[in-house]
Amino acid sequence: FAANGNSHVLAFSDRRLNPIIYIYTFPELTKLTELKGNAQLDYALLALSFTGPYLASYSSIPEFVLSIWNWQENLLLCSESQPGVTVTSMSFNPMNWQQLCLVDENNVTVWHIERNNDEHHLTQNPVELPDAQGSMSRHTDLFFPISYDEDPYYGPLLPVSAIAGLEGDEAETFMPRNYIRPLLHPTAHCWSATSQIYMGCKEGYVLAIDAETCGVSVLQQKPLPDLYFSAQEGILFFYEVKGLKYEMKIYADILQPISSLIFSPDYTVLLLATDQV
Repeated sequence: FAANGNSHVLAFSDRRLNPIIYIYTFPELTKLTELKGNAQLDYALLALSFTGPYLASYSSIPEFVLSIWNWQENLLLCSESQPGVTVTSMSFNPMNWQQLCLVDENNVTVWHIERNNDEHHLTQNPVELPDAQGSMSRHTDLFFPISYDEDPYYGPLLPVSAIAGLEGDEAETFMPRNYIRPLLHPTAHCWSATSQIYMGCKEGYVLAIDAETCGVSVLQQKPLPDLYFSAQEGILFFYEVKGLKYEMKIYADILQPISSLIFSPDYTVLLLATDQV
């Protein structure tokens, strides 16, 4: 299900074999069109762009395909498969319909919709997330983790995979256990008017992601003005900035985990969704 308050349309799909996406006006509930794709079982997510007649769909098992549609012309513009990737949230950049953010349990990807006349192509831009301590530092060379200006006294420097006795493809991807750092787990996100993505994480961090460069900043001591943020425990926090200081308030406690937040088009009503009834 998806809705666009600017164009007064909503989109939804039925749950059956070979499902169809329906586009209706709101509040008249007049059917505008039907989109028939190649999904066999279900569309897991739908998203409508704020600028233009564009819709993104993501099908569930077995295809896991991201598709971009022009719903006014009933035209599939482009699609890309991500085998085995279960996306949890998806949204267009409100200021630029050619940017799309997809989030799964472990990754954030910014997709760019490249256009050449009538041809469209999806370009994947993965976001490098910080580790669980909020650090962006990475070990740049796992093949030779220690480097010397001169040969060491006891012989040549060997790759860690050779020391471990590995060969072939396994040697190319081997990573010592002490270099493995768990990364943050993204949960919910929203866009700003400057094309930044604000990402809430399971560990409690809030990230700012540049949609063009995919650069990440960790927001710990400088939350955004009037920022609503939900924790996994089901508490809705409200950050209010006053000058150079900010105040955090508990806005609501619904006693069960919050899966997503969304404002109404006029930003007067905030909708909370949970996974439990």
